[in-house]
Amino acid sequence: MKYTNPIYRNREEAADYCRLEAAFAKKYSDAAIQRAAEGKCSAAWWNADNAKTAATCAMQAHEALWGYTDGELTDYEFECFEAAEIAQTDARKAAHAAAAAVEKLNAANR
Repeated sequence: MKYTNPIYRNREEAADYCRLEAAFAKKYSDAAIQRAAEGKCSAAWWNADNAKTAATCAMQAHEALWGYTDGELTDYEFECFEAAEIAQTDARKAAHAAAAAVEKLNAANR
């Protein structure tokens, strides 16, 4: 049975969205870590939340890409596939940085 996906029409589109959403996740993760370092907790969490959303979207495209290719990825598709997985780690790092900034702020106010 041929794989179909309600969001991505083909493997090329799934690969492109893996890369696009992973880039958004990286952008927001970097911003979250920067804002956390500056002690801007609200901005850090806002960016961390956006990073997580983008990483989730990247993984949805990742799953679609796997379905379309049945594991037979081109070099470009593999790079996109990998970028989606890295986006998950980036989003986790952003959330940890935001949480640490809040802990630091709370400790200073005790």
